[in-house]
Amino acid sequence: MTQGNIESKIGQQVRLEGVARDAKGGAVLILDDGTPVYMENLDYWDENTQGQIVIASGTLVRVKYIPDPVVDENGAISQGAEGLQLVLRQPEIEINRNERNE
Repeated sequence: MTQGNIESKIGQQVRLEGVARDAKGGAVLILDDGTPVYMENLDYWDENTQGQIVIASGTLVRVKYIPDPVVDENGAISQGAEGLQLVLRQPEIEINRNERNE
């Protein structure tokens, strides 16, 4: 699925396939075109799932999932992400046993 295709699926129940990776904002599914989709309420993938081809089903939304970076009084910038992120709500996850990607 490409970035353009995924945009048309926002608000719908979807079935996505990609590589399970961990990001600072939580567990993500990296789609073929490199688009990250965050898995709602999943901080990280377990060691058996990390790097595997995963199929995840749920409702695709674009929301503020990662807090914006904040600049403190000394000019230090906290980690964060501006804008909205793609998130799969209530994901049901299965490892694609036909493929392995480490």
